Amino acid sequence: MINQVLLVLYILGILLLSLKLRQGTFSGFVVSDRNVMHPAVIGIAYMAAYFSAASFLGGGGYGLIAGLPWVIWGVFFHVAFACLAFIIAPKIWMFSQKYDAKTVPQLLERRYDSQGGKVLLAGIMLLMYTIYLVAIFKGCANLFQGLLGITYVQGLLIAVAIVALYYVIGGLPAIIWISFLQGLIMLVGAVLLYTGLISSGGGLAIWDMVPADILSMTGAAVPWQKTFGMAFAISLGLLALPDLLIMLFSAKDKRVVRFAGIYGPISITIYAICIFSLGVMVHGVFSSEQLAPFMTNPDGLIPFLATSLLPRGFDSIVLLAAISAAMSTMSAIVLVTTTALTSDILRYLRPATPDDKVLRITRVVGVIIIIVSAFFAMDVPQMIVPLVSVSMGVIACCVFIPLIFGLYWDRGTSIGFVASLVASFGSVVLWQFFGNPLIHPVFIGLICGTVAYLGGSLASPRPAPVAEME
Repeated sequence: MINQVLLVLYILGILLLSLKLRQGTFSGFVVSDRNVMHPAVIGIAYMAAYFSAASFLGGGGYGLIAGLPWVIWGVFFHVAFACLAFIIAPKIWMFSQKYDAKTVPQLLERRYDSQGGKVLLAGIMLLMYTIYLVAIFKGCANLFQGLLGITYVQGLLIAVAIVALYYVIGGLPAIIWISFLQGLIMLVGAVLLYTGLISSGGGLAIWDMVPADILSMTGAAVPWQKTFGMAFAISLGLLALPDLLIMLFSAKDKRVVRFAGIYGPISITIYAICIFSLGVMVHGVFSSEQLAPFMTNPDGLIPFLATSLLPRGFDSIVLLAAISAAMSTMSAIVLVTTTALTSDILRYLRPATPDDKVLRITRVVGVIIIIVSAFFAMDVPQMIVPLVSVSMGVIACCVFIPLIFGLYWDRGTSIGFVASLVASFGSVVLWQFFGNPLIHPVFIGLICGTVAYLGGSLASPRPAPVAEME
């Protein structure tokens, strides 16, 4: 009963805050009129939007079969890329200001003077983010099922209703502030689970109880190469996922972005250590018979831990933490996916469409995308982590190469931009189906995309000089 009451209060709080932050303009809806002035809000919202139910459920459970390599590589890459992301964040903010960009495809279009590249990137985002949403909906439904005692379908319907309502009402301002609050809940939930497991295992002595094969860096049931690739591919998103970058666009000034670089990496480090360690440490507390059901479905491990380890009431906090992880990511993804379709593609086809009409279409299309993703989540055979690593990896590859080169190399051209998109997307998809499974497709995408970008840029005329920014 406590879980149900807290969930109702949580939903009411989200809806009230969304109503308070309701936006009537397209600019306010998609970039909060660039007026967010609190570094902690952007930094922690960045963390919350990045870590989804896929991380809370999939990331926590994946260590059960992948062993210690998942902890080592997962934490290392997330911390390293989080620090790097906020080092370059002020320059990304300055570019968004310079080009008055409201979306990532729009930023790259204006940097490279390429409408075709903008539409192509928007189409890739629309496809891959929809797949990513399927994985998150799966995790969210599993969570509701495990902690509320309802069916998987009922869990899906609850998730659809919550995300659709506060997306339609509030836009990016609501998403950022609610993600900030959700991020705080996520940190509390992650720490509770971690300390609860440590306490049950007799403190740090828990590591002495973990079997040697689980602690081997060669990998347990999953080869270390696959774990290394998945950790790299997923954490690369910290540098290039559009649903994170728009939060930087919304900052009032460069100072806000710089100081957000304190809160973001610290919160990401705490969360990654706590969550990614759980799947390994459970071997030091529970018997192989107790863990056997989760060896084939690691995504169910976290609800089991919450109900097994924590006193009644505290498991409700974990419920809210996992729900927060799902809601914060889904709402941001729906926003950037929808604006990619309406602002980037619709405006390309019909440039004269007024902002108020684009805003109405953006709200309606967002709800449609939510429903479509939830429908495909009705039957998802894969574990969450592999599904997320591929979908997130494709988007990260396609954005990362033209974004980083665009920030620091003025020789890049529109031909190089488009060539990198085609090469990155095509190579990742082909490698996923036909390549060596021990080498993650994202590595291939980065190599092919970079070669195509450099080749296309150097083979085409030098672009007009880009004005220097302070």
